[in-house]
Amino acid sequence: MFKSVLLSTLRLRLLVLGGLFLALLLLLAGGSAYVQSRSALREVQARSLEALAARLAADVDDRVRTRQVLLEQAAANLQLAPEQFEQQGSELIARFRYLKGMFNSVLLYDRKGNVIADYPGLPGRLGLNVADQDYFRATRDSLRPQVSEPVPMSGGLKRTVIVFTAPVFSAEGQLAGVLGGSLELYSPEFFGELKNIAIGQGGFLTIHSVRSQLAILHADAGDSMPVATAEPLLQRALGGAAGQAAVGDSHGVPALQVYQRLRNVPWLLGVVLPLHEVMQPARVLGGHYLLLLLVALLLSLPLAWWGMRRLLRPLGRLQNQLTVLQRDPYATTVALGCSELQRIAHEVAAASRRRADCEQQLAARDALFSTLNEVSPMGVLVVDAQARLQSLNPASMRVAGLPAAEIGNWLGRHWLDEIHPDSLPQVAGQWQQLLATGSGFELLCRLRHRDGCRVMVELRFSELATSGGERRFLGLVSDVSAREEARGHLQAERERSLLLLGSISDAVVLTNRMDEVEYANPPALALFGVPASDLLGRLLGVFMNLVSPETGLAVPLRDIERDAAGKTLALDLLSRDMRVQPVLLTLSVMAGSGALQGYKVVVLRDDGERQQRMQQQRWEASHDVLTGLRNRRGFLAALGEVLDDNRVHYQPHVLAMIDLDHFKAVNDSAGQQGGDLLLQDVARIMQQQVRSSDIVARLGGDEFAILLCHCELEVAERMLRELLQAIDAHIVYLGERAFRISASIGVTMIQPQDERAQPVLSRADDGCYQAKQRGRNCLVLHAGKL
Repeated sequence: MFKSVLLSTLRLRLLVLGGLFLALLLLLAGGSAYVQSRSALREVQARSLEALAARLAADVDDRVRTRQVLLEQAAANLQLAPEQFEQQGSELIARFRYLKGMFNSVLLYDRKGNVIADYPGLPGRLGLNVADQDYFRATRDSLRPQVSEPVPMSGGLKRTVIVFTAPVFSAEGQLAGVLGGSLELYSPEFFGELKNIAIGQGGFLTIHSVRSQLAILHADAGDSMPVATAEPLLQRALGGAAGQAAVGDSHGVPALQVYQRLRNVPWLLGVVLPLHEVMQPARVLGGHYLLLLLVALLLSLPLAWWGMRRLLRPLGRLQNQLTVLQRDPYATTVALGCSELQRIAHEVAAASRRRADCEQQLAARDALFSTLNEVSPMGVLVVDAQARLQSLNPASMRVAGLPAAEIGNWLGRHWLDEIHPDSLPQVAGQWQQLLATGSGFELLCRLRHRDGCRVMVELRFSELATSGGERRFLGLVSDVSAREEARGHLQAERERSLLLLGSISDAVVLTNRMDEVEYANPPALALFGVPASDLLGRLLGVFMNLVSPETGLAVPLRDIERDAAGKTLALDLLSRDMRVQPVLLTLSVMAGSGALQGYKVVVLRDDGERQQRMQQQRWEASHDVLTGLRNRRGFLAALGEVLDDNRVHYQPHVLAMIDLDHFKAVNDSAGQQGGDLLLQDVARIMQQQVRSSDIVARLGGDEFAILLCHCELEVAERMLRELLQAIDAHIVYLGERAFRISASIGVTMIQPQDERAQPVLSRADDGCYQAKQRGRNCLVLHAGKL
């Protein structure tokens, strides 16, 4: 009941919805501000704790380092033999009384770990052996100063000390003893001030030993030394991860913790602050936000009520206006004070007027439909679900060769009776599908004709929309006999054309104005490697990728159509399996004003044999036939490309000229055939010794050259020396004789100022000549031997 009264009017509904929206908006704004405040407060407290931990760690580091340095300097001033150190212990301890300001006690240990002197003296400490203590063993074994773990004092004293030690050496560098200083954990000299530092109300400072995980300083330590708890943050800090503040669990209470490693001693300093203290200002701020939200909501409700009443006042006026329009649809609407409601009133009045106008127009349209049905050249049928004719026009009778005067005799008959027996099964199947699914159909079929002639019609059937009565269907019949006869002649002509195109060995492709494939003969399908079903109707550019043989750049069909239509072009066809097929292409564009205007005919002829012949000629022009290496012409072309490259100014290139030693003797003894075999072996050795990116050439006779691209001089020297060794170790067996040769190599670096090939070749050739003069089988850079 309360719900129905509360939401009975639009005004109350809008008020409730507005109040809920305002409350949600204020809650979201306050919640977002509260969350941001908590996050910002936590970040500020974290940075504050990190800074405090860093300062305290630096202070403890300074205190430890000060005592270490002071103890090391005191030990360094003693250079006594072990016997003297043990004998003069009581005298030496007096010299170190000044250390009392830094330590609670100063002690001297002999090499065996016995206390031989202490200041101030404590009963029972002289003669005490500490050899089993870790700090003494570490000092004795490493001969370095040490800081001990917390050590309980002997003699029943409930105190814990930390011992600083420094080794004392003799003049010969032998360990004479150990100087130590003990410091109580909570003495005012060291930790007393740290223990009294206040961190919030419940926060505290901790210092743990990393090695033993003992608590050197802790709020709960008292006089004992508790082991580090299993707190995850503390354990990770002891493992090496320290320096940033994070939230962890301290004695079951969430707390913000930060741990800092000390530099001079393996200790870990931590600062812990309970999380409820960190978030206390945020909770206070949240209470203020909530109070502000309630006040704002209470103040906004009366204002919203007044606004709703004022905004909805035009609704009453609209009710009165609708009552007037119901009595008189042509009455003039009065101003309602609201443009939206005014449009509603105008629409209601216009709808009333349109309804009256529609009733007047329906009669006129019925008369017009009857007239169109009579004079239409297309046959129109209306049948019921039993295929009985309910209505048909004169054009339907003329298509079947029947007089229009007999229309009345055909009403009530089955329209399927006029379908020719050849087409009846197909038409009857479509009719049954229409009855089952309600989806219309369209097909070509043959009708019976009174004169017996062949009549082809285009038949369309669809279901008429009804308001729940008997199902009715509309049929449209068009005589297409002449069109089908022309289409048959055109199909026969097309088949003859396809037969002619199929007999041509060249690939022929016909495309429309959009470059979509309309036809492709069998050679074209074989060339593209796709079936006709995948090619027809798709863009030719998807299957025919043309590139220029000279530049390797793609050649679009649009460019060929624009610049070279009707011309024969030598191009490379890139197939779908990335094979390159040289072809001769001719593209023709159909002119005129017919249906095929703008269609294109592309003829492709295999040009692989001619391209292979030209490629062989180009190869022979730049390569040596005997060795397969580049000849002088090819090598000079490659060297010219390197010199023309701007990168030669900052990338090193090396040129080597190689002349075979004693080759003439082999050629004279074994003949030209033996010399040719030797040259082939040398060419193979050179190709094996250099990189695949380097260029090897035979310039003529027994003269070779190597261009080492992007190669440092040190790398080139190593490769060429290995080449010298490989040639010198190679033995050629010709008949019953064995021959060995060597090589002389001249090397030069290509300089940034080199612009022509001849100066570079001259420098390398001069180095090769010097190698000959120096006894052959060596390598020379310019005029100096490497």
